[in-house]
Amino acid sequence: MFLIFQACVTDSASVVTDNEAAAPTDSEIIFGPEGQAVNVPSDASDDAVIARFDNFTITKLTFTTTKTEIEEVVENLNKITLARDYNRWLTYLSDEYIQTFSNPANLETVSASLPTKGIKLKNLQDYFRYVFVPSRQDVRVDDIQFVSPTRVYVIMEISRDVFAAVYILEKTNSGWKLVPKNQ
Repeated sequence: MFLIFQACVTDSASVVTDNEAAAPTDSEIIFGPEGQAVNVPSDASDDAVIARFDNFTITKLTFTTTKTEIEEVVENLNKITLARDYNRWLTYLSDEYIQTFSNPANLETVSASLPTKGIKLKNLQDYFRYVFVPSRQDVRVDDIQFVSPTRVYVIMEISRDVFAAVYILEKTNSGWKLVPKNQ
């Protein structure tokens, strides 16, 4: 499943730092936790706050580090997809993802929405073969969006100013794992 974001950057929010400086001339736009565009000055300090979740803050450094980690995960997922390596793919799945896409009712719903009619998904391996592999060719990380302190949407621009969340990843003790939507 893809989540689509339409980018309309008319009045971007600025990153707030403890030492507010003059407005920079160069900046990067990222997506904040509510999907809004956040204008991050390129000269913002590493401790500039990008997003807040109750008592937890995401700084520019955390964002940059996380994006680098996510780019590596996506590169690995691209290799797995290209090789159609189901067993290696399993190592990137959260328990919730496995449960969701092993559930017969969910598989029936997904089967009905496939462009090739007549395919009936029976298990997680079928989901990998007929849904994941065809829909995740050459994914790239154009941006990430924190939706919690440990969960991010991987954002890819699919056409001019149209963005899709191509993966939802959650940081666990064993690394970044794919999680299903709305879990």
